[in-house]
Amino acid sequence: MHLNSLFKHWSYRILAPGTLLRERYEALKRLLEADILCHEQMAQLQELLHRDTRVDFACIRWRFKQFSRQVALMIDSLEAMDPGNYSSLRSYHKKFDFYTRFLLAPPKIEFSPPFVVPLDELFQEHQLIGKKAKHLAALSGAICKVPQGFAISGSGYYYLFEYNNLRGVVNQHLATLEPDSLPSLARTSEKITDAVLQAKIPPVLLDEVLACYDRLQARAGGPVKVAVRSNAINEDDHCSFAGQYLSRLNVSRGEIGRAYLDVVASKYSPEALFYRVNRGFGDEETAMSVLIMEMVSAKVSGVLYTCGIEPDSYRDCAHLHAVSGQGEKLVGGESSAHHWAVNRNSEIVLRPERRNGGELLSDHQVRAVAGAGMAIENYFQCPQDIEWAINREQELYILQARTLQLSLPVEPTEPKKELSIDSGVLLFDDCRIGSPGVGSGRVYIVRSSTDLSEIPDKAVLVSRNASPHLVKAVNRISALISEHGTPASHFATIAREFGLPFICNVAGATDRLRPGSMVTVDGFRGAVYQGETAVPTPSRHVSQSAAPYQKAVTQAMKFITPLELVDPGADNFTPEGCRSMHDIIRFCHEKAILSMFTTGRPGTGRSASRLKSDILLDVYLFDVGGGIETGANKDEEIPLCAVNSEPFQAIWKGLTHCDVQWKHKPFDWTAYDRIELSGGVPPKKDDFTFASYAVIGADYLHFNLRFGYHFTIVDVMCGENSAQNHCMLRFAGGGGDFGHRCLRIHFIAKVLDRLEFQVELKGDLLEAKIQGADKHRLWWQLDMLGRLLGATKLMDMVLEDDEMVDRCVTDFFNGRYSFSKEG
Repeated sequence: MHLNSLFKHWSYRILAPGTLLRERYEALKRLLEADILCHEQMAQLQELLHRDTRVDFACIRWRFKQFSRQVALMIDSLEAMDPGNYSSLRSYHKKFDFYTRFLLAPPKIEFSPPFVVPLDELFQEHQLIGKKAKHLAALSGAICKVPQGFAISGSGYYYLFEYNNLRGVVNQHLATLEPDSLPSLARTSEKITDAVLQAKIPPVLLDEVLACYDRLQARAGGPVKVAVRSNAINEDDHCSFAGQYLSRLNVSRGEIGRAYLDVVASKYSPEALFYRVNRGFGDEETAMSVLIMEMVSAKVSGVLYTCGIEPDSYRDCAHLHAVSGQGEKLVGGESSAHHWAVNRNSEIVLRPERRNGGELLSDHQVRAVAGAGMAIENYFQCPQDIEWAINREQELYILQARTLQLSLPVEPTEPKKELSIDSGVLLFDDCRIGSPGVGSGRVYIVRSSTDLSEIPDKAVLVSRNASPHLVKAVNRISALISEHGTPASHFATIAREFGLPFICNVAGATDRLRPGSMVTVDGFRGAVYQGETAVPTPSRHVSQSAAPYQKAVTQAMKFITPLELVDPGADNFTPEGCRSMHDIIRFCHEKAILSMFTTGRPGTGRSASRLKSDILLDVYLFDVGGGIETGANKDEEIPLCAVNSEPFQAIWKGLTHCDVQWKHKPFDWTAYDRIELSGGVPPKKDDFTFASYAVIGADYLHFNLRFGYHFTIVDVMCGENSAQNHCMLRFAGGGGDFGHRCLRIHFIAKVLDRLEFQVELKGDLLEAKIQGADKHRLWWQLDMLGRLLGATKLMDMVLEDDEMVDRCVTDFFNGRYSFSKEG
């Protein structure tokens, strides 16, 4: 209990009851403002689940922090209105706040040495070393040859952040990141990467790194060049992060520190941010361990898949893709590659077309690479995606081995049906398949990274190369066609993870395909057709049902959104009955209104008064000055003619319009609330807890309007000064399921838009406003708003689809105000 608040309350009550009333009213306004914010923020959190919206974990934590603060403000305001009666609410708020923060908390951070582990001393039990280094350490020696090297652990990354106080800066920027907005990705990336690149590497960390390099140099008998590669936690596990992080090649001793910061900073490139958030990982869950290993002077390098990803007769073969020299252009999707297929009997069943300069690999080398791949597949017991190189001494090195990302299902569960294409004109055939599937859309040709910001929704993207940078567009396109690239490129791996149809080696695509023309990409046959397929194109959002993000948010929401306290008259409608933040919000709101409307004493003219109404809707009025004729509220009920509040009169005129149906029994909302929410036992007739209420002045209205499970708040100033005039509306709830509630919200939004409201939707929550309106124009808009509210009482039970929504909007402006099944 706040003793100061309690002393102040009783002093006002005894010495200055008018001051107490004003204090309560101000506290009520603060509580209602916080209530609006709480519902808005709760709707945003719910939308993350229902709409499968992607944001960073830092954003979730920040949103919950703001939400929890508003809940605490509601408790403070209720305490100010009625000190001493509800102080136990604070302890329940603290519990729910703690439980939720615990579920959303990042993993435990370790930043103690050793920070560096040589590959030949690396065990699978090391928790802060990425799979790339662990796999190479496991394969080294007994199974195949791998370059010598060492790994900087995730604890080194955490120590770098701790040493430079980077975590707070990074989380601040991630909290405002909009992953589907390219400008937001670019801004966030620039700010974080700048901070990382300006960081100082802790001396103890740099000393360990250089000591390991010196051991490599001593073993080699002279200076060595190294590759500095990403080795992030959770990279190459169920999520490939293929091509999303930077690698630095041919790095000397003096350049290692800078190369390390470059790789760490690449964790925050726009592409890497987009990919990580869409795969449901928090920033702390993907700590950047870094792998440093000797460079291989590659004569030939490439990628080996130990099984095929294309639905053809070579599915059970190992597939080699090779280029001369280093393999960056191959995995970067910038070049096509020589391609072999080797079956399980070591027979070469597919060879590349002969090119100038002869074959890159002899048959013996092809079988050696395929054999090494099969041995690695056998070791890890799953198909493998392997990067390899043959040096100038003809030695085979394995540079990386990870689980091969296959589109699901691996094989179709039923025979593929012939596509139904509008025109059926075949434009390209026999293309390489990077990722199977079917997608239709209008052609959009991208020639530079700046073109990505202009991509229309559901377009078929056409490019010369299949760069990993294109990952930023996967949620907005229906397919990708690339002139160069291979199924072994990094982008192909990403496309299969996201279920994006992708075909490559489509010569002349950027010249032959006309921008804006409709085409269909058949990623099962490697073909492009003119026209649109009848097969629906699925969403490009990869499912997060099993992602850490989804699991954590789902669990946390159990302490945020469930509502147990539905009946204000029930025995459990107490602080002890609260089981979620939503219960606390509901409890504070109901008790604050009850406290405010029972404030007045006989003869003061300040008590709540019931409106005498011809419709089945209980409304209580509280006058804050000029809203009710003097002396009128002495009667048990106030007639409408005694209400001087212009905004109330305008909305009430709309609510009671002759074509708004209130007479049917199903619309007896007062009885409905009392019986349904009281367990079937009707409370006393004048029970205020189930009524609507309005705080009114001559030109002011705060209307909390309630129909069953629908909750509407309207706040209006309607006076002679148009600059001060406004109408703000919040509409939420309903008895239908989430989909039908959203249909009704869309109906209301379209009507309000035509009434000149600015509308914002968040799931099944609608907020709308008008500002600076002329008094007479606003009066008409309030009248129409009243008709709209009356017309939508049961609409979430009636609407079936978007077409029906549009028809009902037209009907509304043609004078139809009843949309119930009875009407």
